[in-house]
Amino acid sequence: MTGLIQFLTKIQTFELRLINKTELKSTIKEAPNKPAYSLAHETHYYDSFTYKSEIRLLKDMALIDLLSLNDVSLKRELEQLKKLKERFKLIWTNFHQHYGELKAEYPGNFIFSIQLNYLFIVNNLQSDYKDIYIGDEFVESLHDTLKIRDKFLSELISEVDEILNPRETFEEWMAKQKNPQQTDEATAEQPPKIPYNPDAGRPKFNHQYVDDFLQLIRTYFSEEHFNQLAALIKADEQPASQLIFNGNSNKLADAFKQLYEANLIVGCNKAELEKWILKHFLYSNGDKVNEYSEGWLSAIISSDTKVCKSPILEVRIKDKVPFLVPTVRNKKNSKY
Repeated sequence: MTGLIQFLTKIQTFELRLINKTELKSTIKEAPNKPAYSLAHETHYYDSFTYKSEIRLLKDMALIDLLSLNDVSLKRELEQLKKLKERFKLIWTNFHQHYGELKAEYPGNFIFSIQLNYLFIVNNLQSDYKDIYIGDEFVESLHDTLKIRDKFLSELISEVDEILNPRETFEEWMAKQKNPQQTDEATAEQPPKIPYNPDAGRPKFNHQYVDDFLQLIRTYFSEEHFNQLAALIKADEQPASQLIFNGNSNKLADAFKQLYEANLIVGCNKAELEKWILKHFLYSNGDKVNEYSEGWLSAIISSDTKVCKSPILEVRIKDKVPFLVPTVRNKKNSKY
């Protein structure tokens, strides 16, 4: 089980480095010789392709190890992986509570505040009394490495779950619709699969509010992507590619969360809504296009904590009737 051990050790261990502030990419004039934390050796500050490939390889090696187990042992390992997933959800919730999109400097106890040292192994962590600089470069690198680790842990869990609980694919479902008898005969001797349900987990938007909602978020998408978004929401037409939301990462998720909690989105639970967002959307804060992660979305949508400081909209209720209200953009908290 060497591959599994290497993967789990890698995604739970953070190797902090101490450097001088002068080595940071950010332009900082005050106290240039002050020590600062860095994780740039992992993520290269928005250029984490090599690190991502390394984690992907370790994940694949872990899966090969797990494939050698019988079903009973595999189920036990899956439960342990799910427990680790819960710790990632917790770190995302903590991260959201202390994160600021335009914050240049963070308190010296930031790492302790988000409980990174409690939930994971953090090497070279110093006491917060040491006055070590924590800037946006470190926090963004931490965000990136957490997202990569969380992504491949989620993939491993999904792959193991698929082995234990195989699901009928869309192609198999389509073949069954065309020729039910022939398909039943071909699959009679195969293990049963969870039937494919084309409507399962698909968010359904209240048509009375769709146009208002689309107008409120229109400026956050290019014209091409906005048209595809409208088709996705109104008619479930699948976009040609993932749609890019141009704004702070939590704004779109917060908007969908508000619609869901006002019952303006039905037909799915919060976890399914998160997967739908993960499938269809990317976000850009002006520097690069980023992927969402399950843990990041879960900390926004499934958490009771309000993490969006500058929401796009508010859903208000008057005489038991909901209505959408645009919010004034907070220039202090948003680039857009």
